[in-house]
Amino acid sequence: MGKFKEILQRKVEDETAAFAILGAMIVTFAITIGVWEYIYYQKTVEANASLLNINLESISTINSEEEENITQDVNKLESKIEDEDELKKKNEEEYEKLKKENKLSSQVDKYYIKVNYGAQVVTVYTQDSNGKYTKPVRAMVCSTGTYTPTSGTYRTLGKGNWWPLMGDVYGQYSTWICDDILFHSVPYLESGDKSSLEYWAYDQLGQRVSMGCVRLTVEDAKWIYSNCPVGTQVEFYSSSNPGPLGKPNTMKISDAPADVRGWDPTDPDKNNPWPEYLKKLEEEENKKEENKDDNNDKVNNITNEIVDQPVNDITNEVIDEPVNDIINEVVDEPINDVNIPANDLINTNNLTNDFEEEIINEITTSGE
Repeated sequence: MGKFKEILQRKVEDETAAFAILGAMIVTFAITIGVWEYIYYQKTVEANASLLNINLESISTINSEEEENITQDVNKLESKIEDEDELKKKNEEEYEKLKKENKLSSQVDKYYIKVNYGAQVVTVYTQDSNGKYTKPVRAMVCSTGTYTPTSGTYRTLGKGNWWPLMGDVYGQYSTWICDDILFHSVPYLESGDKSSLEYWAYDQLGQRVSMGCVRLTVEDAKWIYSNCPVGTQVEFYSSSNPGPLGKPNTMKISDAPADVRGWDPTDPDKNNPWPEYLKKLEEEENKKEENKDDNNDKVNNITNEIVDQPVNDITNEVIDEPVNDIINEVVDEPINDVNIPANDLINTNNLTNDFEEEIINEITTSGE
């Protein structure tokens, strides 16, 4: 009995020791996890703080750059306004000089030109009954650029054909507005050579791509050159509204043959190959349409031949059979009803002959 108690006590002591060890291990594990969590938290906080500082520095840098850009834009605008004020002053002086020298036409105020560089449209106006420039005469698609005036009204100061432009190129029908700003055609690579047009620049009409001059088609540049005397007023402004006559369209010419695309399509020169080329394109298009119609007719005929024959066969089968049945029924039935023997028909003829002889005899007897 005593030995049993000793064994039992020893077992309890072993289990207690085991539980104590297990508990110690659990506590140690929990403490270890807690320490690691704390360390991770501290590192995360430090990393976030560092990142936040970096972001704050970046934001500060961006704000500084934006502020600098805004300042530069404002300075450029102020400088441009000052430059334009100077341009207007010089333009007025040049105009007064022409006026004193009696070099201005009596028609100097017949037209008023507005350059809308926002919509890339030039609109020409003439006076109404009250002397106001409210009657639109002509709208022209244009290309302005970096140094085009942004506001103000100027007077044209001179004209010239094939004037040299910036970049060793030349313009047809140039009208001088102010400083180095002109109305002129799309540039040409060679002076006097109407086949040397910068065709890629022609495709850009309607976009803000020039250095500052107002590019036009030859037709439009020539119209201003011929109809608006030196001294005509030109106003610059910006609006998304193209004006009362809208914004004209121009064709793209870069895909045309090399001997054609070097010409401005609107140039009235009799040697301009565009009219003949466009006529040829139209004829080819008409032939395509005719061939298309012929092909459609052939397809329709084949379709009708394929479809109509079975339809007719079906129609005849559906309609003709009842019709024939009805005809047979209407015609054959009376014949069947009569059903007179051949001998009876012959006898009837004999009766007819006898009747005729009897009548003749009666007439003869009466005559006697």
